[in-house]
Amino acid sequence: DESPDDAAVRGQTEDQVAAALATLSEEQRAVVQLSFFEDRPHSEIAERLSLPLGTVKSRLRLALMKLRSHWEQYD
Repeated sequence: DESPDDAAVRGQTEDQVAAALATLSEEQRAVVQLSFFEDRPHSEIAERLSLPLGTVKSRLRLALMKLRSHWEQYD
């Protein structure tokens, strides 16, 4: 049911998200994946990755800063 225009926009957005995620380290990408795509709480991410809670929060903060910087090129 998706129009060709909508499909093209969705494809471009998916490519941009993939490119943005590729700028992250593997560790940052893991916490972003769990937090935003799997909607896991920080405490669960820390337990799942065997990391201190502060490390999870720090990696997320740094990842979001890097992603924000990446998205600014599209403005």
